[in-house]
Formats: sequence, structure tokens, C-alpha cells
Amino acid sequence: MDRNTGPQGKRSRIISPIAQKKPYTSFSAVYDRAMRGAAYSLWAKMALEGYKEATGLGIPNKILDLGCGTCKFWRHLPSQSGIWGVDLSEEMLSEAERAGIRGTRILSDLLSLPVLPFPFDLILSVHDTLNYFLEESQLRKIFTEIATILEVSGVFFFDVSTERNFEKHFDGKILEENYGGTRLLWENEYSKSEGILTTRLRFRNESEETEEIHYHKAYPLEVWKFLLESSGIQILKIGSDYRSWKVSPRADYLNFLCRKA
Repeated sequence: MDRNTGPQGKRSRIISPIAQKKPYTSFSAVYDRAMRGAAYSLWAKMALEGYKEATGLGIPNKILDLGCGTCKFWRHLPSQSGIWGVDLSEEMLSEAERAGIRGTRILSDLLSLPVLPFPFDLILSVHDTLNYFLEESQLRKIFTEIATILEVSGVFFFDVSTERNFEKHFDGKILEENYGGTRLLWENEYSKSEGILTTRLRFRNESEETEEIHYHKAYPLEVWKFLLESSGIQILKIGSDYRSWKVSPRADYLNFLCRKA
């Protein structure tokens, strides 16, 4: 998944002498194993059904995945669709290449997308990619660009984590996992005043010990609505947790189905 990796050190109180890596550098080697329980098929089902309902069409001809990571999600998208993806982590994209996952991958920050060859029928961004952008101005820039690269009848589908998700499932939680010869330690801290979840991932194997620090920001629903609508994007539906098109106050994830205004 694409991550905003700008200088943000002042946001964390975590101090460590261990070698620092950019997000999704060390993590790339174990990411697919860490995500083995991800409901990719459910994500694809909701996005594709939403596309069909919004457009009256069957299968999107051209799909763009923003923050595509290792592209394992693509295995659940229609084989008839041409798939493109953008991600900031060269290591994650290399994992996708090694796995032989079909599609076109572009190494780029979502804040500075390259010129793309054509507009897209369906643009996706899943697994809280957009929570990694800590400023509203960054999100507005991304949404404005999405509005320009959507087909006239195209659909934009994405999810975001809620504050409830960060508070209930991450704040203060420490998790240790082992993946072959790599030990992974997760430490999480949520700042309610800033709305920012800081996650430290520490990796240890026979040759080295490294860590990555990831930042996610929870925005209120009204902020998401405002940013979309002020960027030339019309919201068609908002749902919860990939289960229904209803907003639940207990949602860990919000789902958005949108089109160009």
C-alpha cells in the first residue's frame, strides 16, 4: 500500500538506536504473510458490485489501484480488466513482480502522479492507504487528481480507517510474530488530540535489526465528505466494514463509492 513517508519525526515519542527504514522496506519481505487473513475477495466484491450499480455496466475495462503494494488484491479482480497500480515502495512492487502478478505497476507518490495514458473506469484505494496522508491539503490534491483521471462515467471506490478502529484495535497494543527467520514486533500508540496512530514495526533476523515507523490519521466523516465534494467528486454511497452501504457508529472502516461530479 502506498504510504506518505515525508519527515514526520516530531510526531512520535518513540526513540530507538535501531536502523530506521522507510515504510514498506523491511516490511515488504513478510507483508503477504502478515496479510494472509485479508478479505481481498470481499473488498473486490463490494467495489465491483458498486461499479456495476453506479454505471449499469458489467466489468470495468481499465482499473487503477492507488497504493497497490504487492498487488495480491489484483488476483480477485476480473481477468478481463486491464489493471494499473501506483505505489511509493519499490520493495513492495518488486514482491509483486516476483510473484508474477499481471498488470502494470508504477513507482510514484500519490501526491505527484505521473501522466497516465488514459482515463480509468474504476479507481481503487483500499486497506487505509489514504489514512497515511496527514494533511487535508494532501488529500484534496489526491482527490482532485482522481477527478481528472476518471472516465466521465467512472467510479472511485476506497476505504479509510476510523478513529474507533485505531482506539479499539491498535492503541497500546503490542504484537509479536515470527515469519520464518524474521521476528516482527508491532507497537502502537494513538494520539487522540492529533488523531494520529503511530505504529513502530521492528524486524530482526540473523543479519540485521531494523524498524519502520508508520503514521495514520483518522479524519471525521464530515471531513472526508468535504474534501471529496470540494475536489470535484460526488459521493454516491458510504458504507461500513465492507458489510453494507450503511454508516455504522461502530465501523472500523468506512467505504466510499464515488464518481466525478
